[in-house]
Amino acid sequence: MLATGGLILLGMHSPVLRAEETPGTSFQQFLENAARNMADANRRDSLQPETPPATLSTPDSSSTNDTLALPPEPPEVTTAVQTVAPWWESIAFSGLLQTPDQVSFDLPTVLTDTLETSPRISSVSRRTSIAYEKIVQQNAVFDPTLLLEGGYGRVNDPVGSTLTTGGPDRLIQNSVIASGGFRKLTRRGAVVDLTQELGTLDSNSLFFEPNPQGNSRVSLSITQPLLATSGEVYNTRLVTQASIDSRIAWQEMRSEVESHLVDTFQAFWRLYERRCHLVQQRSLIERGEQIARIVDGRADLDSGPLQRIKVQRRLANDRDRQIEIEAELQRLQVRLRTLVGSPELTAMNQSVELIPLANPEIPKEDIDLKDAIVRGLEYRPDIQAATQELASAGLGINVTRNELKPQLDAVFDAYLSGLRGNNRFFQAFGDQFTEGPGLTATLQYSLPYGRRAARSRVREARYRYQQRSEELRQSLLVARREIETALIQANANFRLRESKAITLQAAIREEEIAMRRWELLAGDGGPTALVLEDLLETQKRRTESEQLFVTAQVSSIISLIELQKAMGTLLMTEGAEPSRCGNTSQIDILKMEPVEIDQLHTPTHVTEWSPQVVGESLIGEFGLIELENSAVDDAASTMERME
Repeated sequence: MLATGGLILLGMHSPVLRAEETPGTSFQQFLENAARNMADANRRDSLQPETPPATLSTPDSSSTNDTLALPPEPPEVTTAVQTVAPWWESIAFSGLLQTPDQVSFDLPTVLTDTLETSPRISSVSRRTSIAYEKIVQQNAVFDPTLLLEGGYGRVNDPVGSTLTTGGPDRLIQNSVIASGGFRKLTRRGAVVDLTQELGTLDSNSLFFEPNPQGNSRVSLSITQPLLATSGEVYNTRLVTQASIDSRIAWQEMRSEVESHLVDTFQAFWRLYERRCHLVQQRSLIERGEQIARIVDGRADLDSGPLQRIKVQRRLANDRDRQIEIEAELQRLQVRLRTLVGSPELTAMNQSVELIPLANPEIPKEDIDLKDAIVRGLEYRPDIQAATQELASAGLGINVTRNELKPQLDAVFDAYLSGLRGNNRFFQAFGDQFTEGPGLTATLQYSLPYGRRAARSRVREARYRYQQRSEELRQSLLVARREIETALIQANANFRLRESKAITLQAAIREEEIAMRRWELLAGDGGPTALVLEDLLETQKRRTESEQLFVTAQVSSIISLIELQKAMGTLLMTEGAEPSRCGNTSQIDILKMEPVEIDQLHTPTHVTEWSPQVVGESLIGEFGLIELENSAVDDAASTMERME
């Protein structure tokens, strides 16, 4: 019987002692019993999986038989993953690296810390805030502008005609002027100027009357384009473009946040995987060391140097693998610290062990391919960004079509003025409203010969729209490919996880049988010399099966995460929601309640195409982009082809 602390020689020590007492009949009977047991084992033993114990099972010490009992018959094969007892999990959730400090954390904690402290997420959110500030800057062009001006002037010119001054040979005038007013650009292209001037003027001219004098003048000027550069679409084009750019930046932010979360989740689960591998590798080494102790203890009985060399060689290889796993585990800890970006984590040195508290037993998600594709078309950031790029190209068509028209401007000027002597400009200000205004109205027309540049810009805009349309179509194709690939991989990993569970059960059963055979057949020569090597190989295969099972579990979870990213639903299913604070440009990524995949809204009409939706402005204005009918038809046909 195997013992933890000693070198007891197995359960067949009684027959061995009887063989020494009666070397004839008793030893011959022992060999016959061993041969009969091996024949029975060949008939009865199979590698069918059964529910394994957490450690290697040992025979009952109270057995009165002279020969070892074989393992019980395996039960019926099952494909349930839960039949494999994850004995390594409780050990993996404890300290493994012999470090003085350990930090345990679960996946929601990693998600919260990453959203709050990751510099990459903070960077992309600030970039999106910059895009929103561009809307304010472009919209501020239509704010009224206050104009103020004041100054002093002196004229001292020689004169060549007595009609200028009436006698003096130089004209000397002193003036003080102050003006204020407003200038505004309307959303339809009109420029409105309203100015009020007040001033004083004195001169040495004999013809200047009254002298000195105060003057006042209020003037209104309006310039309205009637053809080219007119209309709300053209004059708010920069605001609309900034709005489109902000939507694109928002979708790019979502995409980068999802990518960063995928990297973080992968690091978390790979760290859990390596910790389980380390526990399993150490268990393999312990089982090998037990065999080494038994072989050394039986050195004077039936084990030779060849067996000891084989065991030591295998232990050396297993310890080399353990060193590699420990190094990989430490590298994953560094990667996880970097991805989370928490100052508390980054301040920790290598002596702090990170312990992920994970639960890899997730139910299989039954996701229909059509539903996954429809959700991807609705939620994927790259699809939304490509749609906004197409809207930007449609805006370019409308702008260039406007510039193709002749330039026709209506200019209207009106003014009121007053004049008083002795520098009484306040009385002049009152007098200006007592008389009628002065008026001027003109039309200004210009048209470049041939309009070659304008026509070229229209063709360029149409080519760009066609290019964006094909890019949108390509994005739809790529989205469908990625969703189908991710769904295929997820389903394959779910099936592979069940298959690895069956393989692990078979590997445990195989090790038990090989252990019994080695206990029955020992020696250093003949065919029985291969039994020990077969036992060592089965132990290695069991550990490899355990490690592959953990890898299959982790791969199933990661494939589900990648499927959610392919559908663009990762942030919602993980409970992360980008949000703008009120009407400000500050963006925060909040931790919300997670949404299950089957609870997500599935759009019913993905082929509907509305110019008003495309041209919707973030500042509350609609219909700023008016696509041509052919452009609308092209976009709609693209969506229909994809459906």
